[in-house]
Amino acid sequence: MSDDRGRVDNDFSGRSGAVVQAGLIQGDVNLRTITETPLPSPRQLPPATKGFIDREVHIQQLDSLLDEVELITDKAQLPVVTISTISGSAGVGKTALAVHWAHRVRQRFPDGDLYINLRGYDAVPPLTPHEALDGFLRAMDVPADKVPRDLHDRTALYRSLTTGRRMLILLDNAATAEQVRPLLPAAPSCMVIITSRSRLSGLTVRDGAIRAVLDVLSRHDATRLLRVTIGAERVDGQPEAVARLIALCSHLPLALRIVADRARLDEERPLAELVEELAAEESRLDALAVEDDDLSAVRTVFSWSYQALGAETARVFRLVGLHPGADIAVDAAARLTGTVPSVARRHLDSLVGLHLLTRSGPHRFRLHDLLRLYAMERATLDESPEAVHAARERLLRWYLHHTYAAYRAILPQGRPLPDVDVPPDTTLDDALKWCEHERLNLLDVVRAAPGWGHHRLGWQIALASMAFFERRSYWQAWIDSHLAGLDCARHLGDRRAEGWLLLSLGDAWWDRGDLDEARRCYAGSLEAARDVGDAWTTGYALRGCGLVDEDRGDFAEATRYAREALRTFRQLGEERGTGLALMSLGNAQRGAGRYAAALVSYDDATRVFERLRNRWSQALVALHRGQTLLHAGEPAPALAAVTSAAALFRDLGDRRHAALARSYEGDAHLRLDQPHAAREALADALLTLLELDDPLAADVRRRLAALDHHDAAPEQQGKQDG
Repeated sequence: MSDDRGRVDNDFSGRSGAVVQAGLIQGDVNLRTITETPLPSPRQLPPATKGFIDREVHIQQLDSLLDEVELITDKAQLPVVTISTISGSAGVGKTALAVHWAHRVRQRFPDGDLYINLRGYDAVPPLTPHEALDGFLRAMDVPADKVPRDLHDRTALYRSLTTGRRMLILLDNAATAEQVRPLLPAAPSCMVIITSRSRLSGLTVRDGAIRAVLDVLSRHDATRLLRVTIGAERVDGQPEAVARLIALCSHLPLALRIVADRARLDEERPLAELVEELAAEESRLDALAVEDDDLSAVRTVFSWSYQALGAETARVFRLVGLHPGADIAVDAAARLTGTVPSVARRHLDSLVGLHLLTRSGPHRFRLHDLLRLYAMERATLDESPEAVHAARERLLRWYLHHTYAAYRAILPQGRPLPDVDVPPDTTLDDALKWCEHERLNLLDVVRAAPGWGHHRLGWQIALASMAFFERRSYWQAWIDSHLAGLDCARHLGDRRAEGWLLLSLGDAWWDRGDLDEARRCYAGSLEAARDVGDAWTTGYALRGCGLVDEDRGDFAEATRYAREALRTFRQLGEERGTGLALMSLGNAQRGAGRYAAALVSYDDATRVFERLRNRWSQALVALHRGQTLLHAGEPAPALAAVTSAAALFRDLGDRRHAALARSYEGDAHLRLDQPHAAREALADALLTLLELDDPLAADVRRRLAALDHHDAAPEQQGKQDG
């Protein structure tokens, strides 16, 4: 295993998402009142487009739908959720309309608004419903380790959390009905807006969606847009030039805004001159016209605007188009273009002013999908293959630098990446914040790396990102990034990297509870590691195989693997691995009923972790030790062990493990015939687990109920005898 993880003996029952009512709790248990924390009201809408003045018919349609939602909700009727789809071609203004309207009415949704770009037609793979729900649930304050792993369970939890709330959900850039259907709430008080190039007919037929098809602007609306952006007097005084501008822009809002921004740069310049330039550019590009080309309607405007950029700003524009993710940070743009951040920001701000780029957040920018296509086209035409290759390499090394810094902050005792410069130390908080901002982009760059010819950087970034994905429980991103990294390693024939990646994949599958996949990965890792004499990976893969056998109840095999891992780590001088193998050995021995041997293994593990000053692992060993002493019939030393574990976990801010240790304190007190102390410990553990919405709370509740039932029985018998 590649980190300090180990499972507590699973005397509990239940699974994530299950809630068990154990019946009435009697006796003198005094649970503190749990004040229900209200769910947050997330506000995720992106900034609205300035100067939005068209689409009144569609806005009125959305207004009427909202009025109907509120009327139905007030009458307490229970229809299906209201869904509106906005479809149309690229650049027609679907997102602008949806976001503009959403900002107009967001105050009528007091419980918040959710937004996600599903990337249905981007250059990178679309977001899956599984990934989208992960983001929504976290935005609604579901802890990372409480987000269900299964899509069905995620959908159920999402619909439970939105029930009884008035929320607006905007699903932008959807590809198919299947992509969005799991994201639909069940509450009639919610409203869903979906934008897509497809008409999503399945949602209309099956889910009752109200469909709006957005066409290009009429000449009247296009003129109104130019009057607002360029100036009424200037537009009204040159009607023929305005009509020609509109035609050259194919009546598309995106193109019209770009032209308008150019016109505003020189207010004295006649619009007829802009028309002449655009017409000349159109003629020049005729030879590039291709059937079914997404850029055909706007290439003239894009090219005309691009040609007017300064040389460095134009270079920044086309190189930013090489970034494979949904948005780009200023620092990433600087590395991609080989400039310093202050220079990169100046060019990015210029591109925003010309409507060639939009801001997506503080220090972050986004290209419209059509502009991204055009920027990539210009990079191919205006940059040498060597320059493009070098720019991509700079970007990948920037990602590797930051992910490796995060890896070292999250797992300070983790295995160093080979042949990678050690980055400066960063704080854990800063590392996690950076990773959270770049979360989706991390997967995108790992997937893009092999197509760019950078296979080594691809698998290195995948391994470096593992620490963050594990810490924040982004299981699917962890698995997907490592599968892409594995392809990179295999392309290079790098068996050492393959073994390490398979080991980390095994960890991910084991954490998810898929023992078959975990065993397959651990076995593959072991084979690859032995092929190249990689003792580190060999030791952790052996321990991984043992963990799977332990979970399956095969304690003899678990013991064998733990011993073999221990020998490997000791020969290598890998102390952390030695401590983890000793802990695994103790768990396997306890499972086999060999309590004395298990306690010796735990003592040895504790000494290792004390030398390493690894306090969390010390606490976990103490917890295992206490459980073993309870099984062995020694409640007094068991109580001392689990009490020390609880104190350590509390000191480290791990409330969940502190609560588990506290629950075992209750068991120890009960064995010592101290029912009042047992009740207090179990009640305290239950309170914390309930606050964390932990499924293990159900079993602690059951144990409390059983304790009260046991105490009540003699009293009841006495009444009957009397």
